[in-house]
Amino acid sequence: MTPLKIVLCSLEGERFFNRLDDLDNVEIISCPEDQLHNHASDMDIFFGKPSVELIESAPKLKWIQAPSAGVEFVAKIPKLAASDVLLTNTRGAHGPSIGEHTIALLLAMTRHIPESVHQQSQRAWDRSVLYRTAREIGGMTMGIIGFGALGRGIAQRATGMDMELLAVDAQAVDGTGLIDEVWPISQLDDLLEQSDVVVVATPLTDETKGMIGAVELARMKPDAYLIVVSRGGIVDEAALVTALTNDQLAGAALDVTMPEPPEPDSALWDCPRLLLTPHTAGASARKEQRVVEIFHDNVIRFQNGEPLMNLVDKTRGF
Repeated sequence: MTPLKIVLCSLEGERFFNRLDDLDNVEIISCPEDQLHNHASDMDIFFGKPSVELIESAPKLKWIQAPSAGVEFVAKIPKLAASDVLLTNTRGAHGPSIGEHTIALLLAMTRHIPESVHQQSQRAWDRSVLYRTAREIGGMTMGIIGFGALGRGIAQRATGMDMELLAVDAQAVDGTGLIDEVWPISQLDDLLEQSDVVVVATPLTDETKGMIGAVELARMKPDAYLIVVSRGGIVDEAALVTALTNDQLAGAALDVTMPEPPEPDSALWDCPRLLLTPHTAGASARKEQRVVEIFHDNVIRFQNGEPLMNLVDKTRGF
């Protein structure tokens, strides 16, 4: 039997690619993007984020394993969306690290960590305002938009911090023991109005693009926080800057923006009470190991003709 040719083109998980060495009847090639043309014509499986050029030049391609949970690239490659090529993601790998990052961002805002770091850089020691306005997150209500693997990872950690939980999702999903009921997306306004912290954990799709704008931000409590950890483009960033500048929110934190990074003259850089992290919420060695382990198990499933884990609906983008 001819070995399956697997081409790896991703820094995500690279340090754990040796965990694929025990796979049978495969030829594994690891190469940078600028050398893909040397292998595209006969590859069977691709691990990475494909381009239009790759899809055009890979007639034997049967399956793409994205190294990320988000697969918004499929919308930019019509030929891929219309093809029989299978697409899977690494849903579930990022939940723990993004859950921890979300709580870290919230605590940074409620405990005034950025202000304290700034004081340290100025060799200042002034607790007059910080001491009176620091907040505890225990007892707060966190509303999670998108209750997939990311949302559940966040919810697990928020529960450990004695927070109350609400969630909405476009799909009919259960609360997996974390939430009594996951509301339909039609109750987004209810979630915004009742939450002390709103976390955006939904994929970027045609339906979610720009779903949080000026109207939605105005529904939030004036002492509430907004945290975005899935994808940029879901929150109207100009509207968010206006809301923060006008004291409509207590604070916001973005790990993702549209574009990334923000333009040099973007108002995000100097916006009051806005914390930016450079798309690092999903970062950890253990996450990269989980990414490769998902791929490893999927290769075996593919060889055995079994259904693949995390199969993506290419028409819906998740």
